[in-house]
Amino acid sequence: MTEKKPAVLTVVNSAKPVDPAKTPRKGGGSGGAGKGSANVLRFGDYGVESGRFVQFKMMRSEGSGDRSEGSFPLCDFTCRITEEIVADNGLTEANFLRIEGKRFDGTPLPSIDVPAKAFYANQGSWANDYWGTLPFIYPGAAKKDNLRACIQLYSGLDGNIPRKSIYQYIGWKKLESGWQYLHGAGSIAADGLADNVQVDIGPGNMSRYSLPTPFNSEQISSETAVALGLLHVCPASPQIGAALLASVARAPLGEAQGIDFAIWLHGLTGSRKSAVAAIAQGFFGGFTARNFPANWTDSANDAEAKSHQAKDAVFVIDDFKPSVNRTEADKQHAMAERLIRNTGNQAGRGRRTADMRAQAAPFNRSMTIVTAEDLPRGQSLLGRLLVLEVTRDCVDNAALTKLQTAARDGKFSGLMSAYLRWLAPKMDQQKADFPIVVEQIRNGAIREGFCSSHPRAPEIFASLVAGLEVFFEFLEGFGAISADQGRSLLGECETSLKQAFAEQHGYQTDQDETERFLQLIRAALSSGNAHISNRLDQGPPKMRPFVWGWRDIGTDIVGDKQYKALGDCIGWHAEGANNEAAEIWLDPNTAFKTVHDFSKHQGDPLLISASTLWRRMTDKGLLLKTEKDRDSGKPRPTVKRLIAGRQFRVLVLSAELIESG
Repeated sequence: MTEKKPAVLTVVNSAKPVDPAKTPRKGGGSGGAGKGSANVLRFGDYGVESGRFVQFKMMRSEGSGDRSEGSFPLCDFTCRITEEIVADNGLTEANFLRIEGKRFDGTPLPSIDVPAKAFYANQGSWANDYWGTLPFIYPGAAKKDNLRACIQLYSGLDGNIPRKSIYQYIGWKKLESGWQYLHGAGSIAADGLADNVQVDIGPGNMSRYSLPTPFNSEQISSETAVALGLLHVCPASPQIGAALLASVARAPLGEAQGIDFAIWLHGLTGSRKSAVAAIAQGFFGGFTARNFPANWTDSANDAEAKSHQAKDAVFVIDDFKPSVNRTEADKQHAMAERLIRNTGNQAGRGRRTADMRAQAAPFNRSMTIVTAEDLPRGQSLLGRLLVLEVTRDCVDNAALTKLQTAARDGKFSGLMSAYLRWLAPKMDQQKADFPIVVEQIRNGAIREGFCSSHPRAPEIFASLVAGLEVFFEFLEGFGAISADQGRSLLGECETSLKQAFAEQHGYQTDQDETERFLQLIRAALSSGNAHISNRLDQGPPKMRPFVWGWRDIGTDIVGDKQYKALGDCIGWHAEGANNEAAEIWLDPNTAFKTVHDFSKHQGDPLLISASTLWRRMTDKGLLLKTEKDRDSGKPRPTVKRLIAGRQFRVLVLSAELIESG
């Protein structure tokens, strides 16, 4: 005889499946039913009983074998996914789930942002990771899987879970409504300040990247004269003010063309270089000389990441001062090299995941200004910089105070907001036109020849001038300056910037590896760390032996002067025949080792390989003799010479070049 099922089970088994979206809810809030409540909320195979998530299962009764449905607790709380957040850092997008809840006894579980990967992971430990010991989840992998499904279903009872994007950087972003400039308080679009976009660039001073409501025409006109006062903050060095104003104008155009250079403000402590840099930084938020977005005590990774976040904005890294001790100095110089190359190459350091998949790497997307008491090492790094020196008597205190007051009162950030609002509807056109304008100005600079310190110099000059052209066009459009004033200001700035680029030759020469090698040779000889011998008898050269590392030790018994060689022999002196000039024949291996060790002891090592150094000396015509390589056909820097009866391969230089420079 067929066993008759209880009436309750008959009703349950004949019921239609529950549609979670249409299931009426009992109890309230994210916590479900309150403590001790007998109310039951059911959605599919899950539900809420007495403030806890439960799972409904069919089970067999002991003894009778009858099957009936029962509920099994999954945890001692309820919670809901209130939002799905897509965090965009400019390289990748990461999903987070914003979850809040309540324990069965009414204890609130505060809102948390859980990475989607952690929420859907098999381990399922996110609740205790974020809420600690407040929640309890019953053991078992199946329980955790079911709890995850239960929370997702429960969160969708009122409809789809809201989804929104949070941007973790500032700068231009093209959204459905058009181009918007993201900043800490929202965004600026063609119709003004918007708060429907969420930006989170982290804690600390980076959070100061926040802009106010854009100025109207009247405010733009009234504050322009104060902003243009930046051109006169250093009356004796107008190139400093011109470069800083150009950096402010150029920064928001990084979307139109990437900024692959930086400005390096250097000077002695007390020269107020940080105070001057803070004026440019103040156009982009509530910054002063005491709260820059970055400094040189940050880790290289942190500075690199923040420079990526500060897209299309001025980004000051303060206080490059590699003089505390040798270790810290080397660390700061290494960090400077990494950041400057990152900027110049517009690419970050490649990274791989644990399974060797390529990861997107952050790179500098800002208009970077560095304040420093020293220069970075290496001629190639200086080629990516506009170096400006701020002396202690350079800054006009009255002008600086007026600028600081205006920046503190938000006048510069309001003007920047207006500039960005004006740019927003023009960004697509700027992306097409701005690179062309830069190229035209660059070609003109090359023809005039004032930017010959480095191949990158004409491009940097053109980039700054093109930025000023756009900014003055904005001011003219609102009647803040006339067209004649705009042309005059642009001409004034161009003249000042030409002076700045003319001064770059000196910095390049100081860091020229070939010139430094020769300087170190002279220093090693004069300090007694090396000597040069006569090529015929290995004794002292006949003319001025003290110049070549020999010291007078008196006379012998017949009255002839005696000399003692100091240090290693790095080469030989060859008297010129038939009125020809004397030559120095350097032993390439010994000379390079001596110079490398000597520079290392000075705390400023020669950062170039021997082969590259010889090649550069050849290219610059410093070697008097070379040989053609039989395989490549290129000049070979070393030639054979007979020295004391033996043949050596040597570098042939003018003796006058070594002796007097």
